[in-house]
Amino acid sequence: MYAILRPLQRRFQRTLLRRWRSRYLRVLAKWRRSSLDDVTFIAVTGSCGKSTTIALADAILSSAGKCCVGVGPSTTLVPETVLRVASSTRFCIQECHASFQGVIAKNIRLLRPQIGLVTTIGADHYTSYRGLEATAWEKGRLVEGLNSDGIAILNMDDPLVLSMAKRTRARVVTFGVSQQADFRALDVSSVWPNRLSMTVAHGSEVVLVETNFVGEHWTTSVLAAIALGVVCGIDLRTCAEIVRTVEPVFGRYSVHSRSDGASYVLDSYKAPYWTIVAGLDFIKTATAPRKTIVFGTVSDYPGARGSRYRRVAREALEVADRIVFVGPNSGHIDTLRKGELKDRLFGFHTSYEACAFVNSNAIPHELIYVKASVSDHLERVMLSQLDQVVCWRERCGYRHACVTCPKYRKATLPPFGLIAPKQSQM
Repeated sequence: MYAILRPLQRRFQRTLLRRWRSRYLRVLAKWRRSSLDDVTFIAVTGSCGKSTTIALADAILSSAGKCCVGVGPSTTLVPETVLRVASSTRFCIQECHASFQGVIAKNIRLLRPQIGLVTTIGADHYTSYRGLEATAWEKGRLVEGLNSDGIAILNMDDPLVLSMAKRTRARVVTFGVSQQADFRALDVSSVWPNRLSMTVAHGSEVVLVETNFVGEHWTTSVLAAIALGVVCGIDLRTCAEIVRTVEPVFGRYSVHSRSDGASYVLDSYKAPYWTIVAGLDFIKTATAPRKTIVFGTVSDYPGARGSRYRRVAREALEVADRIVFVGPNSGHIDTLRKGELKDRLFGFHTSYEACAFVNSNAIPHELIYVKASVSDHLERVMLSQLDQVVCWRERCGYRHACVTCPKYRKATLPPFGLIAPKQSQM
């Protein structure tokens, strides 16, 4: 009996310690926030594009003063960010997630932001909210928490985001491709291998904005960051010049090139079903001698897994030359592998097998797009070629990119029965 109860006791103790630590941090952060009236606090939420928006905003606002940035889903992140704010800090940019109900309102009461920014509403949290309207209502609590002298920066192209304007006392600033937006994008273009560019108009001022990003869907993040910069007192032209210098966040359409001119585009942080359309649009317009898509775990969708994965496969086959599914769900596409599709559609249970296949018959200047969840660690498709990755664990439990793992350089053999490639031999 003791052997059974002891693990439960330890688990209870760890949970209790985490709760007390969280409460202690919030008390300290609340006291600290009361002494930071000279700091502009900015809260950012949305279903996608938050990290890139914050990276761009950080670069822009840092030109005017010291920035403190908080990014991540941890429930203790907001208190920790507030406690990191120094007396010399001018701006604090905080990501506010909505993984469960009530978390945004709780964090906004602590953060007390002067500016709130909402990017998009999507089905990332389908299991929690079961609908876009419910997701939008929860994320809209961010702008509800703004005072009358605050500013709400909203995406005018997303009706669910724009509807939040009715829920806030703050002044509303909009961005988008809509002609009525305060910051609007014109002549948006992003056809691989070219990068995203656009003309941004604000009032009577118009500037060309060139970026290092791929895919037109990043227009939202670029416009949001520029709108934030101008609201904080930085001129439009300076914002455009700074945006040109910012590189994509790793795993958010980050580009990695081989010596033969081939490129890997990693969209490997998360893969909710609704975001796959943007990836397929990017591949459809891209110009390359061969286009390959590697899919890992697809998340946040209603209905049966099999039908969803097969639908993804059929849509992807219309825009790419080769489609590769990796992981325990790869077997769902076996029924489609008939006739000529046998040479275009593939499934592998392990990332090691997928990496070996994708890199076995490489051709110059090809394009390999990876769409997966962070727990899949399919960035190894690229790392196995460019950085001699040596870890082939399938489920390590580490929910960050491999390159940030403390055990990244520790050799781990591939699954039993598979032979490690030469560059990964221990």
